[in-house]
Amino acid sequence: MRKPFLLSLLVALLTTIATHAYDFKSGDFYYNITSDTTVEVTYQEQWSESNYQGLTTATIPETVTYNGTTYSVTSIGYGAFEYCLSLTSITIPNSVTSIGELAFYDCSSLTSITIPNSVTSIGNYAFSSCSSLTSITIGNSVTSIGYGAFNGCSSLTSITIPNSVTSIGWYAFSDCSALTSVTIGNSVTSIGQYAFYNCSSLTSITLSNSVTSIGSYAFYDCSSLTSITMGNSVTSIGYGAFSSCSSITSVIWNAKNCAGWSDVANAPFYGIRANITSFTFGEEVETIPLYLCYGMSSLTSITLPNSVTSIGERAFYNCSSLTSITIPNSVTSIGRYAFFYCSSLTSITIPNSVTSIGEYAFSNVPNIVYNGTATGSPWGARSVNGYVDGYFVYADDTKTKLLACSAAATGEVTLPNSVTSIGDLAFYGCSSLTSITLPNSVTSIGGGAFYNCSSLTSITIPNSVTSIGWYAFSDCSAL
Repeated sequence: MRKPFLLSLLVALLTTIATHAYDFKSGDFYYNITSDTTVEVTYQEQWSESNYQGLTTATIPETVTYNGTTYSVTSIGYGAFEYCLSLTSITIPNSVTSIGELAFYDCSSLTSITIPNSVTSIGNYAFSSCSSLTSITIGNSVTSIGYGAFNGCSSLTSITIPNSVTSIGWYAFSDCSALTSVTIGNSVTSIGQYAFYNCSSLTSITLSNSVTSIGSYAFYDCSSLTSITMGNSVTSIGYGAFSSCSSITSVIWNAKNCAGWSDVANAPFYGIRANITSFTFGEEVETIPLYLCYGMSSLTSITLPNSVTSIGERAFYNCSSLTSITIPNSVTSIGRYAFFYCSSLTSITIPNSVTSIGEYAFSNVPNIVYNGTATGSPWGARSVNGYVDGYFVYADDTKTKLLACSAAATGEVTLPNSVTSIGDLAFYGCSSLTSITLPNSVTSIGGGAFYNCSSLTSITIPNSVTSIGWYAFSDCSAL
């Protein structure tokens, strides 16, 4: 994945804006009159490196007088100081409320900037390519940081985004390769696409609880990033948000109800999942999104808080080193393939609160031991009506042990009165099962339900049963 080339975008922006002359010059600066009482700082000639040629330091005044009228300087206009290659420092007065697009673009000698509290917005690419900028102070009235505002500030080492900011634009801090520390204020609700793209020195990130969305590739190729703390309000994470962050080993996941992703390739940790050794869920998490921990082969244990109510489809698919997981009593549903191929999982307790278990949820879990009671899951908890469906524990071609069979390994099984039917292949190949008691609530026994239960010696079929499927007791040689 390569970052789209910004130059074409900049050219497109530039060509849409007509060249216009300044209204007057006073002191070192050119101005445009914006109202009867206000002006903005502008350039002499648009897109020219001759603007402010030789200017190294500057202080913008709060007011300026022209033709007998005193104006307040309220903004730094579009491209005002772009290509001022000699400018090392500038003082912005408290009268300025906005910094326009490309205002300081490619001021490659500028080393520090203080944005006063009067400023409310920073325009697109305002400080882009200020490659010597090591220090930025953003005033506490700024509400938005525009697209690419600090893109390519390759000497910037840390940034604090104040609580006033609600959105961080696309590419806002992309290619800030020296950035090691980011503090995100508690009012930011969205982080745009590529916002921290290729911040290769960033080691950790904590997202405030106000953040609801993270754009695609927002932290792409942050190759030194080792840990992430996710806020509790995140509901959407874009494609490849953490792709190529190959050093991430630890995730603290506080998102209560993240929506999930259309497929595994869209999941936030796709491509780096095998490196993650620690995944901690916060106490407020309610939903484990589909594919969240898919293929995290280095995870050995997971603890879910009592707030969790659902485990999404393929949430822990192929977590091949996972040896233990605690499913709390708050969980009501476990999605399809949720623990598929968790081949090291040796013990799991499914609480009675579970009312739905998706098909193949525990398939290819060869050593699983069911620690519940016969009146609990999986039978009484398979669905609201207690239907026993063999597919959610269906063995593959290698005859992987069924969850039902692990419960039957003790030899005897008694089903609760909540069970109304025995699904197809429900106890297929349970070779240790010697006896089973069916309640009077059962009305049907599916095809192959007890196929190859070679140790089954007796079974009482209640009068309530009205249908028995094909091969239901086939190869029950001890019956």
